[in-house]
Amino acid sequence: MSTAVDAVIVAYRSEGVIEASVRAAATLGGRVVVVDHGDGEAARRAATLGAAALADPANPGFGAGQNGGVAATTTPFVLLCNPDAVVVPEAVLDGARLLESQADVAAVQGVIVNHHTGVPERSQGVEISPVHLLGRALAARRLLGLPPVRALARRSPRLADHVERTPRGVQAVESLAATAVLVRRSAFEEIRGFDPSFFLYGEDVDLCRRLRLAGWRLLAVPEVWAHHLGGASATSTGAREVQWWRGTMTFAARWWAATAWATGVVAATLRWAAVAAAAPGQAGAALRAMVVEPARHRRRVRKRGAAGQPAAAVPCPR
Repeated sequence: MSTAVDAVIVAYRSEGVIEASVRAAATLGGRVVVVDHGDGEAARRAATLGAAALADPANPGFGAGQNGGVAATTTPFVLLCNPDAVVVPEAVLDGARLLESQADVAAVQGVIVNHHTGVPERSQGVEISPVHLLGRALAARRLLGLPPVRALARRSPRLADHVERTPRGVQAVESLAATAVLVRRSAFEEIRGFDPSFFLYGEDVDLCRRLRLAGWRLLAVPEVWAHHLGGASATSTGAREVQWWRGTMTFAARWWAATAWATGVVAATLRWAAVAAAAPGQAGAALRAMVVEPARHRRRVRKRGAAGQPAAAVPCPR
């Protein structure tokens, strides 16, 4: 396959990491578009490397930035990338060949390795569900370090991908993280790209849900796909946690049935209590982001219908 792959990188104050990301993406043979939602410094550095730089200091969110960047590209397959992800070009081009050979596949991603630990991140697998939110709220992840718990998790369809993060072969999955995901342009445009009502986090889960509802498949492959620095655009670990819950609860608000949504609210409230205890001065803002705003989003969605049907009628995976 001689088709080049364009890449879109959405950055926010990412000047410290953007150059490595751009250099790797440039070897895919296509155009690299950097959408800078910060002060423009990342865009300026990217431009010196030959990238097309778009500045939008209004910072409408990751998904909106990706939509704008994709509109400035032309190749059939487009890499959607974080500014702190450095792709392995050969693996991404293999992914493009896979998309070319399987016309019903909308997106593919390989293993994302954490730059600091060398351990694969959870970048593919089942769609997030209430059990995942409760686990995060109760800090249950640390239990996965215990051999008996890991053995039990491997047997659970909902939890196995938390333990086994490298697929054994090419594997159909429910969801792919937008760390460095290769998408088919026609599929992306068919569902009108990311939902711009998401700011950060949750937009990739929503995109994957809508792609699957439209009849497309998603694939994960076992090759190392990218090295991820992680959190380069977040101001702090606490801010990143609040944003994660805000985005994920917005997804839950749109798609989950009543019981699942109620469980999500309980989980978000539990996690908010821990966030508030650690940073009392931010408690009010965190509550609005993690619980209040998603609840308002759910009310709006239920009035107009999500993807043509009421949110309460959309089942949540168990």
